[in-house]
Amino acid sequence: MKELQPHHNVTPLRSSLFERLRRDPEILTLIDKADGVLAALGYTDHGRRHATLVATNASRVLATLGHDAHACDLAAVAGLLHDLGNCAGRPSHASAGAVFVYQLLVARDVSVADAATIMSAVGNHDENEHGTAVDAVSAALIVADKADIHRSRVRTRRIEDFDVHDKVNYAVTKAELEAHAAGRALALSLVCDLAYAGPTDILDLFNTRFAMSRSAAAVLGCTYTVMVNDEPIL
Repeated sequence: MKELQPHHNVTPLRSSLFERLRRDPEILTLIDKADGVLAALGYTDHGRRHATLVATNASRVLATLGHDAHACDLAAVAGLLHDLGNCAGRPSHASAGAVFVYQLLVARDVSVADAATIMSAVGNHDENEHGTAVDAVSAALIVADKADIHRSRVRTRRIEDFDVHDKVNYAVTKAELEAHAAGRALALSLVCDLAYAGPTDILDLFNTRFAMSRSAAAVLGCTYTVMVNDEPIL
C-alpha cells in the first residue's frame, strides 16, 4: 500500500507520531474511504495529497513561529486526520471526525492529553460547523487547511462539468502559505489563471474561509493576508 509522502514544497517532518501514523495501513484506508465518499458527492480532492499538505504546512507554520517540536507534531497529526469524519458523510464531518480521531489515537497509545488536543483541532476546523481556533494546534490546522486552493484538487478536466468550486480551484496554479516570524505575519499567495477565475471570484467563494483563517492567525499572534497575482485581496 502506498504511504503518504511529504509535499515537495515543504520541509519533511522529523521522526514523530506523524511519521508513524502516515504509514499506518488502517489510517491510510480511512483517508482513502473518506475521499471516496466526497468524490461520490462531487467534492474536490480531500485525499492523501490534501492530508499530507495540510499536515506539513500546519507543522511548518508552528515551527516558523517558534513553537516546540511537540506542538508541531500534534499539528501535523491533526492535519493528517482532520477529514476522516467524511467517511460518515459531509454534514458534521468535523465534530463526528473529532470523536472518531480521539478513539483512533488512544487505541494507538497516544496520551489522553495529546489525543484531546488533536480532537479539539479536528472538531473546530470547519467553517460550516462554526469552528474556531482554540489553541495553537487548532489555529495552525485551520490556516493550513484553508490555504489548499489549487488546480490539482479538481477531479475532472472537463471544463463544461465544473461547478464554482472546480472553476476557482482550477484557476489557481500555485498556492504558497508563508509564515514570517519576525513580522508575526501569515500570508497566502496565489497565482491565478484569469481565463478561469479572478480575484473577485476567489474572494466571493472563500471569504468565510479567509475570515476563519484571519481569526486563527490572531490566535497565533499574527496578521493574515491573501495575495492573488501579487495583489492583496484581503
